[in-house]
Amino acid sequence: MLLFGGFCVVIIFLALGDLVSTKTGGVLPSVFVISLLFLIGYWSGTLPVDIVEKVGLGAPLAYFAMSLMVVWMGSMVSVRRLLAEWRSIVIATTGLAGMVAFLLIFGRMMIDWETVVVATPPLTGGPVAASMMAQAAAERGFSSLAVLATVIYIFQGFVGCPLAAWCLRMEGRRLLDIRQTDPELLRVLPDENEEKETLPLFAKLQNSFINTAPFTRIAVTSAVALAAEGTSALMKTALEHTLPVLSAYTPHPLVLCFLFGCLATHVGILDRRPMARTGAFGFLVIVITAYVMGFLSGATPEMVLSSIPALVVTIGVGTTGLVCFSAAAGRFFGSSVPMAVALSLTALFGFPPNFLLVDEAARHLSSSFDEYDFLVRQMLPQMLIGGFVTVMIASILVAELFVRILG
Repeated sequence: MLLFGGFCVVIIFLALGDLVSTKTGGVLPSVFVISLLFLIGYWSGTLPVDIVEKVGLGAPLAYFAMSLMVVWMGSMVSVRRLLAEWRSIVIATTGLAGMVAFLLIFGRMMIDWETVVVATPPLTGGPVAASMMAQAAAERGFSSLAVLATVIYIFQGFVGCPLAAWCLRMEGRRLLDIRQTDPELLRVLPDENEEKETLPLFAKLQNSFINTAPFTRIAVTSAVALAAEGTSALMKTALEHTLPVLSAYTPHPLVLCFLFGCLATHVGILDRRPMARTGAFGFLVIVITAYVMGFLSGATPEMVLSSIPALVVTIGVGTTGLVCFSAAAGRFFGSSVPMAVALSLTALFGFPPNFLLVDEAARHLSSSFDEYDFLVRQMLPQMLIGGFVTVMIASILVAELFVRILG
């Protein structure tokens, strides 16, 4: 009874986030509202800090859900579209460069040097960067800065999510306007009329039994995720034995899940959006969202209060630099400014919020499934690639550099 009651509380919080987001037209993203509700619950003592784990929505179920979801996302992106997204990689990297530059130049004028060094990598995204800097600060006797690294990682999404949601709404309106007023222009937008190159063997398998029923779709999607996980583990082992210094940069399993999903769909092993066709999509979103909210339990009021000055300066200055540089890069490479800024802002929240924000923006702006599908296919690949570049790759490189700078 108590276990199911806790599950219902989690679901009600998620539903309230959706409700507020709908009533405000997406101005207040559901992820932002849900985060506030969980934070209030943790701080007031109403929610147990381990409620997500108690109701069974934590690890390892959440990691299984994320792997399946990322394979599903990869299935939406053609190989041609993936190669065409080199601009997203450059824009996301430029945005991070702006964040780092602003903090080193302007942030240093407001807070001390050690604080800037410890606070910058967590802001570039990812739990790995935050844990690296927290450990480095603790080992060097900066215990308060170790706490700051954790607090920044937890709270940066409160700034990033609303900004990205606003940018995605602007981009969605722009795309729908182009689609309605100048359809010819859509021909230059990649992935609009894509043909899947299914290999003969897989075409026969698809027509016989693969991708025709819910369990087979889930089984095939799981197999693709397993292949990605295994490849990542093999690459890490190989690097540890040959080039140990590079083992920390082994591609994250979720990055490979995305790539393998893209390739598996390209050759015909998967069909488009396999999880959506199984009816399991909604439950995966519940598991992933609840899992992310569990991280908020690590932030106590005392931690936040002691870090407020540095927290405000770091997030404010760093985000300003990211927005300025990514907007300039977007202009230079022919991308819209809202999309360029949104994909760079993924550094502040990563996956799965980047997917949730795109899904939410598309739902609020579309009047039919055709419009929803169009918006998701146009915006989601850029947001996912931006998140992978910033959170899973660049942030680790920045952390490695700043650990050395800290001494």
